[in-house]
Amino acid sequence: MQPISMNASPLGKEIMEAHMAKASAMGGMADQMNAMGGAFNQQLSQASQVTPAVSPANTPASIAQTHPPAEGVFDNVLGKFVHEVNDKHTQMGSSLRAMLAGENVPLHQVMTEFQEAGVAFTMMVELRNKLLESYKTMISMGL
Repeated sequence: MQPISMNASPLGKEIMEAHMAKASAMGGMADQMNAMGGAFNQQLSQASQVTPAVSPANTPASIAQTHPPAEGVFDNVLGKFVHEVNDKHTQMGSSLRAMLAGENVPLHQVMTEFQEAGVAFTMMVELRNKLLESYKTMISMGL
């Protein structure tokens, strides 16, 4: 099978420009999500510093024995997710560049990577929206 060459194709340029726009948007969203994670951890630490009105002797054992969450767990999970989405976009971009350069890259592989990266990006956007909504709700509640 001959490789598909799209060196001068306007479609190839359009796909590459769309990929670059998504990559820059993903960088901005990663910064937002990291800031939200830091603010969330700060809110958790403030909430854990509030002293209960009842004495530990009057609380049930299951509540008295709970421990605060480890520092940075939320940041680690969120950061790992953002890096995985970024890796998918990077892999897709390198495959697309290779195909546009005329290398022997199967079209179905590029299209599959393109779809995976798109789905991962959409999921990250939805996750960010839900986290932002939850953060706003938590801030408006007041302790």
